[in-house]
Amino acid sequence: MPWFILRITVFILLLGTGCAMAQIGPAPATGMLPTRLEFGGYYSWVDRGYGDWRGLNAEVWLGRTRRFVPGFMIDSQTRPSGTQQDYAFMSYMNWTDSFYTVQGISGAPQRSDQAIFFPKIRYDIKGNWKLPPDKSFVLGVGYTHFDFGRPGHGQIFNIGGLYYRKKCVVAGNLFVNESRPGNLWSTSGSLAVQYGTEGKYWFGVTASGGRELYRIETLSPFDVRLNSLTFDLFYRRWISRHFGYNFGFTYQDKLDAYRRVGISARLFLEH
Repeated sequence: MPWFILRITVFILLLGTGCAMAQIGPAPATGMLPTRLEFGGYYSWVDRGYGDWRGLNAEVWLGRTRRFVPGFMIDSQTRPSGTQQDYAFMSYMNWTDSFYTVQGISGAPQRSDQAIFFPKIRYDIKGNWKLPPDKSFVLGVGYTHFDFGRPGHGQIFNIGGLYYRKKCVVAGNLFVNESRPGNLWSTSGSLAVQYGTEGKYWFGVTASGGRELYRIETLSPFDVRLNSLTFDLFYRRWISRHFGYNFGFTYQDKLDAYRRVGISARLFLEH
C-alpha cells in the first residue's frame, strides 16, 4: 500500500467536544519507507465574531523500516483569544502481515483559560486487520481519551473500514463520543474518497458530521447541543522525487454556532 495512505488518515473528529484532530490512520505501506519532513501553515475565516484563526505546523516521519514508523508533530494555533501549541508523537507498528496498530499521545500546555484549542493530554490506539482474500479491505477499531482540563474530558470509540483498489481509496468511520462533565453521549461519522499514485499526485475529499454535546460549567451549568458538518478537499503533488506540496480547503458549518472557511499549504521533503 502507498506510503501516503499512512499520512492521509481518515481523521478522528472530536465532534463531541468541538475539536478536530488528526487521527490514527488507515493502512501502512509495505517495503522500505522514506523519511519525510513536512511543514506549512493554515488560515481560517470564521463568522459571528469568532475572528480569524491561523497556525503553523510541522511533522517528521522516520520511515526506514516497515515494522515500526514513528512520527513527531507540532502545531501552533492563534485566535483572537490567544495562542496555544500542541506536541504529538504517533507511530505505526506492523505486528503481522495482516494486523497492525497505530498509537499516539499528544499534549498542549495551557497558559490561558481563553486559549484552549487542543486537549491538555490525549492518547489514541487503533487496531487494524487486513481481511482476506486479497487484504484490500481493512477493518479498524480504535479508542481515544482526551482531557481539556477545566473545560472537560471524555473518550471516543471508533469503528471503521478502508477499501483500496488500484488508484482509488475509500474509507468510512463511525464515532461514539462521551463528554464529561455531564456524561453526554453523541455520535459522528466521516466518509473519504481519494485518488492518485504515490510519488506523483493525490487528491481527495472528506465529508464528516455529527452531533456535539458538551457541558459548560458556570454558576448555572448548561449543555451545548450542536450539529456540525465539515467538508475537506486536498491536492498533493510531487514536483520531483524528493520534493512536493499540498494544498487544502475546508468548509465547516456548526449549525447555530458559526461557519468556518479555511485554506492550508504545506511543503514536504522525503529521502
